[in-house]
Order: sequence, then structure tokens, then C-alpha cells
Amino acid sequence: MNMRIEPRKTTDRGGYLMLPLKKNVPQPKDETWALVICPKCGCECWDRPLPEGFTEEMFSGKLCTMCALKENLRNGG
Repeated sequence: MNMRIEPRKTTDRGGYLMLPLKKNVPQPKDETWALVICPKCGCECWDRPLPEGFTEEMFSGKLCTMCALKENLRNGG
């Protein structure tokens, strides 16, 4: 099974915003990162501002890194 991870384009739609897991990134990069709970697995993760040119409506939702990767594999990579 293969998975392709590449930078998102502003024309892309769907997919999940990946929230870095707190266990992998114990300290936030800066004060814009907020500690949240993954809606799927309940792990602590960091929500962060969207890059310029992106809106939340462009995505299917937000999940921690592991849940987002599993969803991508489940949906055919």
C-alpha cells in the first residue's frame, strides 16, 4: 500500500487538516497554537492557524496526524 503526501494546493478540496500530536510536539511552536482534543480518538493535539489562502471550508475537517493518515489510507490514499 502506498500513500502520497505532498503540499496542498489552494485548488484542492476535501481531506483533513492534520493537527500535530502533543506527544510528538510537546511544546507549541508559538502562542498561536492551541491545545485541542482530536474529535476521532481523543488524543491531545495542536490546532494552529491556517496558511494564507486556505479556509476551513476547503477541508473535510480536522484530525490528529494519526487519524488523518488512517482516514487517507481507508479512502484509497
